Amino acid sequence: MSIRVDRVSLLADAPGDATLAEVEATLEPMGLTLGLDRAAWDGVAALGVGEWLAGGAKGARDAWLDPADHLVAGLEAELVTGRTLVVRPAPRRSTGPDLVALVVGAGGRFATARRAWLRVHEKAARIPATSPFTAERDPPVTEPEERMLAAILREMVAT
Repeated sequence: MSIRVDRVSLLADAPGDATLAEVEATLEPMGLTLGLDRAAWDGVAALGVGEWLAGGAKGARDAWLDPADHLVAGLEAELVTGRTLVVRPAPRRSTGPDLVALVVGAGGRFATARRAWLRVHEKAARIPATSPFTAERDPPVTEPEERMLAAILREMVAT
């Protein structure tokens, strides 16, 4: 298992089967962290990066606290069709359609992460935050949304 850290970019390049505990152990001596919520740590530490992302990245910092930041800067994933999806590491706001959404929180429906470039933070650094976001964060999927997701999957498999 090879976890590589780019300290300048604050990215950790981790295989999908590396556990979060292994990633944190690699970051610790450098004074870096994924910044996961300590209350969620026991439930996620043994998860592989790919499994954790598929499940919605429980314990990750709330994306609404800093919309310019991002959890996943890039990834390599295997689509359900067997093809490989590569999203090169880049700031999220610079990459066009959010193909990472085919992996994060999708439960393996479209793709499985084989490698991910995760954003890390310096332990001693102050992390920016915006005002609290109070709207429903994870509303249930509506019937039209479910039809759209099924259509996306049909198109992926058909091509």
